[in-house]
Amino acid sequence: TWSLDNGGESLVACTADDGKLYEWQLNAAVAAAQIANSPTSCSALMVTEERFLFAFGADGNPRKIAWSDREDNTTWTPSATNEAGDIEIQTNGTILRGLRTRGQALILTDQDAHTASYQGPPFVYGFERVGTSCGVISRKAAAVVDGGAIWMGRNGFWLFDGGSVESLPSEVQDYVFSDINRDQASKCYAVTNQQNREIW
Repeated sequence: TWSLDNGGESLVACTADDGKLYEWQLNAAVAAAQIANSPTSCSALMVTEERFLFAFGADGNPRKIAWSDREDNTTWTPSATNEAGDIEIQTNGTILRGLRTRGQALILTDQDAHTASYQGPPFVYGFERVGTSCGVISRKAAAVVDGGAIWMGRNGFWLFDGGSVESLPSEVQDYVFSDINRDQASKCYAVTNQQNREIW
């Protein structure tokens, strides 16, 4: 399962099977290449509103987030002259997904939900747990909505409204979760149907 995002004028990508961060410069004659100096053994990536590249599960640690310097995805070692950094978030879960929401990033594990808010140097980002027992069922089972996100968990649907996580009532919830093959949960995904203001 690939995670893809726009890194300025290029495409950045990562798959947990490979663990490397790649960049493609929109040139059909040149293949995507591993980003220099980037962490390895990653599970996913995202680009924040502030144009930092986040690597989830960096260096094989399922709770670690590393980020490059702003608009420089080849600088990952923190120093007094850049804003690169890393943190191990406080969770028992494994980070599966990151989503850009209004003014912050939402980070979903298989157990809970966290936000990352830009603060500037010296800490660069502040992290806060905003929901417990609301983990996402798979890497692709979340979609962004106005100011927040909606996702499918292991036993219900969840809504992040920009401040906190709440259970999202659904008339089909009992049917879905009483008749699901959990061995195939990685195939669950969510998309936004903008025309009808729906999440599928």
